[in-house]
Amino acid sequence: MKLYEITEQLENIKELLENPEFADNADIAKALDAVQQDFDKKAENVVYVIKNTEGDIEVIDAEIKRLQAMKKQRQNGIEQIKNYLKHNMGVTGTAKINCPLFTISYRESKQSAVQLDEDLFLANNCDETLVNVKITANKTEIKARLKAGEEIPGAKLVDSQILTIR
Repeated sequence: MKLYEITEQLENIKELLENPEFADNADIAKALDAVQQDFDKKAENVVYVIKNTEGDIEVIDAEIKRLQAMKKQRQNGIEQIKNYLKHNMGVTGTAKINCPLFTISYRESKQSAVQLDEDLFLANNCDETLVNVKITANKTEIKARLKAGEEIPGAKLVDSQILTIR
């Protein structure tokens, strides 16, 4: 029997007991006790379902964390393999490889990134155009000024490599 069905039975029996004609009826009181026990047992079983489901949630959370760690590990592995390929293409001077499914290209990107020692940079540069309101380095402005020949303590232009897989 379902909990809502037992609840309906309890309500019906309680209504009967409110009627003065059946208020002292021992059979109805006995039925009320039996239905109340059924209700209590069903409520206990519902709580078991809740506890079991909560346990499932804990297992699912642990599995999510495990899968996120596995995902991060795979992402790091991909990055290492890309760097490995990038390095070896640079060493051999291979600029492009055409394959049936994709094209691999390698090129040197001159002064495309700004490498910062942020502590040194921020300690020596209070120019609002070089830093964002959040007090972080404005790498776009720093890059532009470094390209224009301005010297900025704690910042320098660096060469980088780009690997494209299409």
